[in-house]
Amino acid sequence: MLGSPYAARLLGGTLIGRLPSGMAPVAIVLLTVSAGGGIGFGGLLSALYGLASALAQPVKGHLLDRYGQTAVHTPSALINSGLLLALPLIDPNESPVFATTIVAAAGLFAPALEAGLRALWPSVLPDTRLRHAALALDTGTQGLLYVAGPLLVAALACAHGPEVALAFTAALGLVGTAIVATTPPSRLWRPEQHADAEPKQPLASAGLVLLFVALGGIGFALGAMNVWAVAMGENHKDDMLPGLLPAASPPAASSADSPTDGEHGPASSPANSSSARLRSSSAGSRSSRFPARTRRRPWSPLREPSSP
Repeated sequence: MLGSPYAARLLGGTLIGRLPSGMAPVAIVLLTVSAGGGIGFGGLLSALYGLASALAQPVKGHLLDRYGQTAVHTPSALINSGLLLALPLIDPNESPVFATTIVAAAGLFAPALEAGLRALWPSVLPDTRLRHAALALDTGTQGLLYVAGPLLVAALACAHGPEVALAFTAALGLVGTAIVATTPPSRLWRPEQHADAEPKQPLASAGLVLLFVALGGIGFALGAMNVWAVAMGENHKDDMLPGLLPAASPPAASSADSPTDGEHGPASSPANSSSARLRSSSAGSRSSRFPARTRRRPWSPLREPSSP
């Protein structure tokens, strides 16, 4: 599958360009705390970045359909990276509204590389079995965002400061987007036109709404993990904990262990296998958090009550 023309380039470029999705939230919290701000405000900015990015995805999808991928990806990446680079120039304590505005705008302009890649697979891989394998591999590699991303940020922030970590995050977004946007399939892509197609209302589907709610809960857990990890690093004076804890968290680990058995095609009953994996990963996630709920040291950043 990776030997097909442009498949590896598109997959690699999308992975690089989407690394900021796993890096920026952690870098924003670290930057806010290092500037003297509270972890609560840093967590708010981090959550705002992710929320703005998610809410803007449907709009970007319509823009991709109308103007093509290169015309949308390129300005989005430039604006997103420029805003991330500008954030360290602002003191969040003195200008909280300005910092909040920049973070929200940066999230709104995060490039929709994953949506663009999935739209490209039918033209890059006409064979159904290869396309199924590509989608499975794509899903598995996207889990690396939440493993490698926080680790990169923590290592860079530990060695050079959170400003450098945020600058590197912005640079990765530009490089990955450039790799994808300059690929011929991306430059030439246009959506298929169906004359008899009727406007669809995805949110009218109860099942899809339920899926959105479930995914929102997963996003909340990932975001809370980032803030908690920074608090743990501050409490235990360990600069690598903000990267190690999110990378080792069950959601990230289970994403990185996604299946790549798509070459077996529809006969492998993907619905049943996906449900089983979801149930097992959820059970593992709940059980792994049991020690954190039953022991305050060293898991909790709260202070132990002083002895009389």
